[in-house]
Amino acid sequence: MIRREVAERLTVGEVMLVRPKTLGTDATVADLRRLFENQSVRTALLVDGAAFAGAVERDDLPPGAADGEPARTFARYEDDLITPDKRVSDVIPQLDASREGRLVVVGEDGSTLRGLLCLSGIEGAFCSGDG
Repeated sequence: MIRREVAERLTVGEVMLVRPKTLGTDATVADLRRLFENQSVRTALLVDGAAFAGAVERDDLPPGAADGEPARTFARYEDDLITPDKRVSDVIPQLDASREGRLVVVGEDGSTLRGLLCLSGIEGAFCSGDG
């Protein structure tokens, strides 16, 4: 866990989770439900190889969705993307405005998944570790 006042002096790349939990683009609703059984996982990141392919928030998944339905059906693609070179202090307003306190970190190409910047459940702190 990294305290907010420390994180604000660093870059996104220094604070982000470098290996967040991901699912392939062939993932199903059943795969999402299994991932969300872990209460600390609030955002599922979908990837196509190394490329970011979408994000599904826990609340994006309707209770009545069929297990075999593609996870991509519920994914968002362009929201909350940042790059690792940004200063954390510069993205705080965007992070605070996000629904789950999560921002997807992509490379300069705008596609390659680099990590996840996230607020922890403990007020004033960022997630740390490998995801």
